[in-house]
Amino acid sequence: MELVPYITKIINESLATGVVPDIFKRAIVTPLLKKPGLDETDLKNFRPVSNLNFLSKILEKVVLGQVLKHVKSNGFDEVLQSAYKMHHSTETALLKVTSDILDLVDDKNLCLLVLLDLTAAFELLIMKFY
Repeated sequence: MELVPYITKIINESLATGVVPDIFKRAIVTPLLKKPGLDETDLKNFRPVSNLNFLSKILEKVVLGQVLKHVKSNGFDEVLQSAYKMHHSTETALLKVTSDILDLVDDKNLCLLVLLDLTAAFELLIMKFY
């Protein structure tokens, strides 16, 4: 039996109505230790990992494809954004910053790099919502 027509119908119905089925919103949440060696008795050392229904992942990919197409076709894409873009990563962002710094230094310009670690700020923000 071919499943593709049934899956397509479910996905298209969700897109047409703007309603995500409740079953797509349920997940099996597994706590994973953030880093090896952290205290396993302290809950803040864990991060939740959600295993979602495979149909919800298909819906997510379809919606992502539509959003990316819309963003590109309307000129909303940011050239220097590295997150959530194919063939871009923290490594490509780091290479860009390093290249820019080296270019400035080679041209005898002053360069100042300010780095912020907002990890704790985001953890506080997340904690306030629970």
